[in-house]
Amino acid sequence: MNGSGLLKALSGCLVAIALIAGGGFLAAQYLIAQFTTPPPKPMFVNDKPTPKPQPTAIATKPKPPQSKTTPSATPSPKPSGEGYQARITLSEGLNVRSNPAVDSDRVGGIDFDEEVTVLEETPNQEWQRVRVKTSNVEGWIKSGYTERIN
Repeated sequence: MNGSGLLKALSGCLVAIALIAGGGFLAAQYLIAQFTTPPPKPMFVNDKPTPKPQPTAIATKPKPPQSKTTPSATPSPKPSGEGYQARITLSEGLNVRSNPAVDSDRVGGIDFDEEVTVLEETPNQEWQRVRVKTSNVEGWIKSGYTERIN
């Protein structure tokens, strides 16, 4: 083999090695990008609760004429500050917090199937202010883990 043939063979090998190395580098970059991209956030049923239809608001409009005929029947329901009775449905129980935020102080806990009085809800219906029947502790819990019992 003469000198030019040897030079051609060597340069051909170097080009082949460069192409293989470059292709490997690009493939590695692609795979790294695919494996390090976080997956999309999962959506659960209770993440964005759908607004429930409130037939009571529609039903209350026709009732004022009836309440005019029986004004003594109007004071008989519980005061609005009293709330309603509910039962905890989360099997692990819940933390009772001082404010409607995950990072607020924990003031107590509620066990599964324990009865509480729901006093109010936040405007976005993500939190409920409750009073625990057994310990009389008042605080905030995440919505969606209670079942109304009255």
